[in-house]
Amino acid sequence: MFRFLFLQLLLTLFISLGIFYVAGGLYGYSFIFGALTSILPSVYMAWRIFGYRGTRPAKEVVRSFYRGEAGKLAMTAVLLSLVFLLVKPLAAGAFFAGFGCAILSHWLSPIVLKH
Repeated sequence: MFRFLFLQLLLTLFISLGIFYVAGGLYGYSFIFGALTSILPSVYMAWRIFGYRGTRPAKEVVRSFYRGEAGKLAMTAVLLSLVFLLVKPLAAGAFFAGFGCAILSHWLSPIVLKH
C-alpha cells in the first residue's frame, strides 16, 4: 500500500511539473495542492490500517478501518478548507483537477499492488 502511495505522489509531482512548464506556476502549484489534499489523508488511512505488524483480532481490524476512514474524511475537509483560506491566488480548476487525478489514480492500485 505504501508503495502505491509513493508512486501516486511521484506521478502527481511529474504531472505538476509538466503543468508548471506548460501553463505556469499558478496552475502547477494549484494542481499539486489539490493532489496533496487527497494523498495526505490516504497516507494517514494506510498508516492506521496497515501500520501494525502481526495478527490482530478481527474486531480491532474493523475498528482501525473505521478510525482510518473517519480520520481521512476529517483530514480531507480540513485540508480543503485550509487551502481555500490560506493559498491566494489559487486556480480552482487546476486544484480540483489535481484532487480528482489523485482520487482516480486509486484505480491503478490493483495493477501496482499485484506485483
